[in-house]
Amino acid sequence: MDKEQKYEEVFAELEKLVEKIEDPERDLTSLRADIEKALEMIKWCRDYVRGNSEEIEKLLKQWQ
Repeated sequence: MDKEQKYEEVFAELEKLVEKIEDPERDLTSLRADIEKALEMIKWCRDYVRGNSEEIEKLLKQWQ
């Protein structure tokens, strides 16, 4: 994931990956890689939200 990706795109991709991981009929050979990818995406989303929250707080403080 790069910084140019939109949160919504990454989150949608994460949802698809979670569905794939939860599928009882899935191929287990790639399970570990899929879980690692999902964890990376969760971290990216968390960091993105935190970064935006901090920026919003800064903007709001300017108007107070």
